[in-house]
Amino acid sequence: MTGRLPPISSRDSARPDRADMRGNRGPIIVLGDSFFGAMTMQRLLSRDTALACTSGIGMLPLCEQAAISWLHVEHRDEPLSQLAIASIRAMTDSLIITVLSGTGNKRWCEVASAHPRGAEVFLQLYPGAKFICMHRSCLDVIAAAVRTNPWGLADSIFRSFAIGYPGNSVAAVAAYWITRSEAILDFERAHPAASHRVRFEDLVGSPARVRDEISSFLELSQEDSWAGPCVVGDAFGESGEDEDAASGRVPPDMVPPQLRTRLDELLQVIGYPPMPAPGPLLS
Repeated sequence: MTGRLPPISSRDSARPDRADMRGNRGPIIVLGDSFFGAMTMQRLLSRDTALACTSGIGMLPLCEQAAISWLHVEHRDEPLSQLAIASIRAMTDSLIITVLSGTGNKRWCEVASAHPRGAEVFLQLYPGAKFICMHRSCLDVIAAAVRTNPWGLADSIFRSFAIGYPGNSVAAVAAYWITRSEAILDFERAHPAASHRVRFEDLVGSPARVRDEISSFLELSQEDSWAGPCVVGDAFGESGEDEDAASGRVPPDMVPPQLRTRLDELLQVIGYPPMPAPGPLLS
């Protein structure tokens, strides 16, 4: 017996989606953290008057841990049992209903900065859930992370990666970016119908187009969605995550060759240019 997470079976995926609490659509999960632009996406989505947008509830890790516990208790290596699904759903439904009751909105939307492993379980619980998968240029993430943590990464979300690259914040954040991007891309490939990729740069540069694409993917109703005009300054002006991240100076030769190869592969998949060759500082 292992604690691995169960794949989604066709039987479980066919279950009726009981996520229609106060609305006719499933929950929305934004996969990514503030360095990937997830909070900017949340601000944009919160302009939809039907959505109750939250962050930091920890729903995906909760689902992941509950699933692992049920696998141990039932001595299973296969997908979650119907009893396990019903039990975890009872817990998550109560949390979601409480949020919706408190806001008076119809549909729940959460920013999930945790690893997408929990998203696999959540999708078993809510087959109608939709996932917005955030991506951002590695250089921008490095510049933003170093600027936000000028005295080092020991007390940041990058701390476990900093251990592997002591004294090299650029390499540590690059390793973090690889790990996060790989996990999100794996989820996209496994669940193309349930996921929609958004690049932070497109969100900032072409918000109206991205807004329309997201609205279609999430099936947002015309009468509720996107109150007011889509103005970049209104949606993106106040957070440090969005302000001149690329203006930081990133030394490309601080990215080790073993990371650079994987970085370039992932950058190509997402649609970014490759890492510049080692040389002068990038600005």
